[in-house]
Amino acid sequence: MRTSTSLSQLLALVLALLIISAQLVYAQSTLAPDKKDQEIELLQLEVKQLEHRVDTLEGLDEKVKGIDSKLAAQGEAQQVELATERTKALETPLVRASDSGFRIQSADDDYRIRFAGLLQLNGRFFTSGNDKNVSSTFYVNKARPIINGALGKYFEFQVTPDFGQGKVSLQDGWVNVAYLPDAQLQVGKYKAYVNLERLQSDPALEFIQRSQVQNLVPNRDIGAQLWGILFNNRLTYQLALMNGVPNNSSSVDFDNNDAKDFVGRLFFTPFKPSENEWINGFGFGIAGSYGNERGTPTSIYKTWGQSTWFAYNNGVTYSGSRSRIDPQAYYYWRHFGLMAEYAVDNESVNLTASKVNKTDSFTNTGYMLQASYYLTGENASYSTVSPLRPFDPLAGGWGAWELAGRVSNVANSSRQFNEGFANQGVSAKTITEYAVGVNWILNNNVKYWFDYANSQFYEGAGTIDNPENRPAESVFESQFQLAF
Repeated sequence: MRTSTSLSQLLALVLALLIISAQLVYAQSTLAPDKKDQEIELLQLEVKQLEHRVDTLEGLDEKVKGIDSKLAAQGEAQQVELATERTKALETPLVRASDSGFRIQSADDDYRIRFAGLLQLNGRFFTSGNDKNVSSTFYVNKARPIINGALGKYFEFQVTPDFGQGKVSLQDGWVNVAYLPDAQLQVGKYKAYVNLERLQSDPALEFIQRSQVQNLVPNRDIGAQLWGILFNNRLTYQLALMNGVPNNSSSVDFDNNDAKDFVGRLFFTPFKPSENEWINGFGFGIAGSYGNERGTPTSIYKTWGQSTWFAYNNGVTYSGSRSRIDPQAYYYWRHFGLMAEYAVDNESVNLTASKVNKTDSFTNTGYMLQASYYLTGENASYSTVSPLRPFDPLAGGWGAWELAGRVSNVANSSRQFNEGFANQGVSAKTITEYAVGVNWILNNNVKYWFDYANSQFYEGAGTIDNPENRPAESVFESQFQLAF
């Protein structure tokens, strides 16, 4: 009985232990989950966090896109506004007024027009030598309104009428195609590019009247020329085909014959780009013309006082080739200026008189030498000079003062007198002109000249059989000029 009881108790104890172990295992399994489950839960948590971040970033992206679209819209509006302002600026002309004239131009300067002018008021007084054709007088030498500008950037133009000396004439009327600086085309009426002194602008002249060399070269003519500036401003050239005019005269506005003149010029300023003041003001060149003229009026040579000192006899006309050559040079250093020129004119003429009909050619020559000096410190120049101290006495400015001197000469061939083409009792064989002057440049627009000239003649008076020297001509002349 005790044995069965003990066995029963043992079995009950084992069963109780098994029940207790099972409960403990179950409790452990519920209280301490597996590590993999923990990792899964952590990954799930991270996934949720990442999803939240993605949602947040997508929201920010939408906000950024909204901001970008607003900025783009604002940029387009600003661009449109700027484009509108640019268009408006390009369409608005610029109006300027200065000492160089009055100017209206487009903003890009492709279209422009300039209004300028030249007015010269003179007084001329002879002390000896004036003949019955001239007298001491006050007169309006030049009255020129000037209009120039450009159309479409490259097509430059100028129109210059003149109302001085009781006449109306067209001095300049030309168009210049300036597409290539080194190969420009100029067509119309303008100064023939032969004489250095003639090409100098009126406001820049040292004397009121140009020298006697002008009697051997043309003034203005009508034609077309190719010209340009090469080698960094070291060389200027002109090649022209022109109507052809008598010496010291301007062409009319049309030509009534087929004969034409070829005109060419080369002018060198080899040291112009240099900063060396001893050499950068030096320039030299050579120019000339060649043509064939028939039946046109011949040249008439004038003194400073505009008296005729040489003319062919009646019945003399051009009858063939005519050529001119003109070596020329200038030199400017600080306040000092120097200009020199030599001219040769060869022309064929025909004499038709009673029982006489003959043709011959004659060569006449001339030279000029001119010097100038600024007393007030300005640098001399071939172009206009601006005073260092423009006229304003209250501020201590009295303008620029310049002294100038010149000698010029023309010698005619003796053969034209010996052959009966000219009369030494009426026309002189040579003239030598001496001139001195004082120039007062008040400002860039106002200038005053005071000059004295004395001309000496060889023959030109008396008779053919007993020629005498024409009396010397002495003249004072003053000129007040407004130029802009």
